[in-house]
Amino acid sequence: DGSSKYGGNYHYWGESRSDNFDRSSYPNSQIQQLALNQISSTNSTADWSGLYRTINRINICIANIPKAAQLDNAVTPTIRDNDLAQCYALRAECYFYLVRIWGDAVVWTHPYTDINEDPNQPRTAKDKIISEVIIPDLTKAYDLIQKGQSASVFYINEAAICAIMADVYLWKKDYPNTIVWIQNLFKAKNEAGAVYKGTDASTLETQANWKNVFIHPEASPEAIWSIFWDNTTDGCACIPISIMKNNNPIRVDSLFNAKWKKLYNTDIRVGQTIDTLEGVGHYDKVYKYYDFTSTTKPAIADATQLNVLLVMYRLSDIYLSYAEALNYTGDKTNALKYLNIIHQRAGYPAILATDPSVATTEGLEDVILQERQYELFGEGKRWFDLVRTDRVNKVMDPVINYRSKRIDASSTATWGSDLNKILWPVYRQNLEDNPALVQNPSYF
Repeated sequence: DGSSKYGGNYHYWGESRSDNFDRSSYPNSQIQQLALNQISSTNSTADWSGLYRTINRINICIANIPKAAQLDNAVTPTIRDNDLAQCYALRAECYFYLVRIWGDAVVWTHPYTDINEDPNQPRTAKDKIISEVIIPDLTKAYDLIQKGQSASVFYINEAAICAIMADVYLWKKDYPNTIVWIQNLFKAKNEAGAVYKGTDASTLETQANWKNVFIHPEASPEAIWSIFWDNTTDGCACIPISIMKNNNPIRVDSLFNAKWKKLYNTDIRVGQTIDTLEGVGHYDKVYKYYDFTSTTKPAIADATQLNVLLVMYRLSDIYLSYAEALNYTGDKTNALKYLNIIHQRAGYPAILATDPSVATTEGLEDVILQERQYELFGEGKRWFDLVRTDRVNKVMDPVINYRSKRIDASSTATWGSDLNKILWPVYRQNLEDNPALVQNPSYF
């Protein structure tokens, strides 16, 4: 959604309200609100218009792609169906963002081309959107996509469709269907033409080349779907957590930073993900998407002028989702297996079934979520993980209290008991543009 939007929203929506990121010493009001759970309807991160622009373009494509063969004999049924599959899957992904962020949303499944049609439509219940739009779109996409092809990671492919569907079912806490779709993904092929398999670490990136999935996903065995943001074509990706200005309004959360940096000599991900140096210009940076670390950063590097390959789904993410679903279906042995594949690649010894931390289903879930936080840091997942697993208060209450005390030492603030505020407010401009909309509860 434009050069100034998606790089920011990828992280604002997926992480900025979590324990991964906090306001820096130079916060603006937008970041302050996100960091303290005081988000208002005038906060521009709550603007959903970019998603709807994308949805309308998709609807236009769905309506017209079937007609393309009439104009071009080179458009075969396979080309047509693969293109349609990408459209249906991307529309589902847009609506999946909408229901996770705002809950109920306006549904458009046809292009808006007639000015006589009333553009002001009310919101549809989120559960209905999942059951009647998202899952049917993904089912149609999977039926249409060519199976067994060596597909580019920069396009929505067979494995990507399965990954989105598994994510949707995991969000619904429908663990059996989550497992079904992850196993469908394991049958698909990566860009090199190798089947993902999903049996062991052999189709993951190696420990030595862990960062390849972010800087060279087209050559990584574990890449599934990444967005290629070309600075020369699309402009600045402007990822707010790494744009390399000393006055960034957002930084890596200090509590998380201190905790993870202690593992620097154990966890191979630390130094490749965040800037581990001290002092001005270092503490607030994420280097995960760039071909350098805090100790190898070129003196003239400016991330506003670099390409970014944003990860949407990769096999490590899927393995940890698989572990979560297996845990909740009573298969602790295999849940530990898939957790340990990621845990051991990072440099740790295997977690044993006798470890007290995984003695209960909830305990194992906590360990899986901790692994996801480390492995997927900066990939727009953490906030959705906390919401999906009902851990917003458990995790964020002490974090918000700590952040609040930095402003007022006597503060007793926590994330709060109003669970309506797990959702974003509907942006004020969106409300004004569409009189049929109603604001989310607890917002004005």
